[in-house]
Amino acid sequence: MKKIIAIIILAVLLVAFKDQDLKGYITLFEDASSAKYYKYSDSHYFESFANDKETIGDKEYYVRYRKYGWGTVDTTYYRKGSENYYHINKKTLEESIILPVNPKVGDQWLEHDNSWSYEVIANQQKFKTPANKYKNCIKVRCKQLTNKDKRKNKEYLLYYSPEYGYVGNVDSKGKILSYLSDVKLNAKEGEVIGDFK
Repeated sequence: MKKIIAIIILAVLLVAFKDQDLKGYITLFEDASSAKYYKYSDSHYFESFANDKETIGDKEYYVRYRKYGWGTVDTTYYRKGSENYYHINKKTLEESIILPVNPKVGDQWLEHDNSWSYEVIANQQKFKTPANKYKNCIKVRCKQLTNKDKRKNKEYLLYYSPEYGYVGNVDSKGKILSYLSDVKLNAKEGEVIGDFK
């Protein structure tokens, strides 16, 4: 009888820790069962995470895949530090700050190669998209400093929700460029997210 009770308790604990929640300005999913779907101009992209973290140097990183509607897949390596979220360039092993863990208006940082600057310029912002309305967002100004990414705009405004993480961006004139369209947590095999094919 004690063994049965112990097995039941263990099963409940495993299920409790397996469930994923959306919370925090950066969403780091623990496995591939959860994903986010974004509309992007006339296309879309889909973000999911690998089931396992990857060790790079002496740190563990979440492995995020972003698949675009035209077939390209980007892989990014994220980690949460005590004060900032980071991503690492796997070729150079240089880390860059994505966002402070507890962002405040006035926080500023640079991409590791000084190609982009970032500043939290507002909090308590609303961000309305065709899919949803988000409250209590922070707004981050992102400026290109070196013309490294010639096909990209010189400036973007990024919106992060404390509940959903990154929810979208606009250009310097306020035109929505991308936005969170759908989120699927703990998906079962065969479930569909957005109109992703």
